[in-house]
Amino acid sequence: MNEKFVVRDVENLSLKQIADSGQSFRWKELPDGSFIVTAMGEVVHLVETGDDLIINGINENSFYEKWYNYFDFNRDYKKVKKNLKERDKYLDAAIEYGSGIRILNQELWEIIITFIISSNNNIPRIKNSIELLSRKYGKYIKSVNGEDYYSFPEPKALSEAKLEDLRACGLGYRDKYILKTSRMITDGTIDLETLKVMPLKNAKKELKKLVGVGNKVADCILLFACEKPEAFPVDTWVKKVLEKYYDFHEKKPESINVFVKEHFGAYSGIAQQYLFYYIRHTEHLE
Repeated sequence: MNEKFVVRDVENLSLKQIADSGQSFRWKELPDGSFIVTAMGEVVHLVETGDDLIINGINENSFYEKWYNYFDFNRDYKKVKKNLKERDKYLDAAIEYGSGIRILNQELWEIIITFIISSNNNIPRIKNSIELLSRKYGKYIKSVNGEDYYSFPEPKALSEAKLEDLRACGLGYRDKYILKTSRMITDGTIDLETLKVMPLKNAKKELKKLVGVGNKVADCILLFACEKPEAFPVDTWVKKVLEKYYDFHEKKPESINVFVKEHFGAYSGIAQQYLFYYIRHTEHLE
């Protein structure tokens, strides 16, 4: 990795916190606390040094074409935090605790498949399945420290896969979902290009046409790949957060949506990330 780009005086960014926030499963932490990240057809080595972020493996053009938006550098997180501040004591504590979390703006197709795989699954298995899929159906990018890295497969490659070959990647019952969704994308049933410009409600409805995409997965896709910071994914952890911190016990998605919009506002999804990270790292909930 001879090329590198240095982002000076970075605020509101912690690689460790982002890696542990459940957004991406292709971040590999090295013993020295740096990270190897595979995204957008590239492999980079990320290092925090003081207030600087060193991105080894890219040049300036690649940074501004891809990685600037990936790290959400066009969003003012001071403004976000000011908007969310003092809504309640739990959110204030969560923002302080996870102050370096940023939303990663990732490739839509990859995030669709990634979060279908993540449903009712654990992190080691999710990571393993994604790497097996990439090695089998993706393209070789390069080797780093003797390890080969591959791009995430294109929709066509997965749409033409055999079900038994997908199953061999540890997908479990999700293998059928991956195959059917890949075919829906390649045959134009869903137009991914339109999702980012749709209102949240419409985009969510469209995403839920895909096999294996329910409310939670759709909201993850909208937050992490469609630049919709108001999307609020609700998993088991977040349900417990709402019950424990906000005494909110409604189960219906419509009721949750109303509460979230009224309480957290336009940055509901970013608030969710702070709260999700905070509860997972500071408390054990039965």
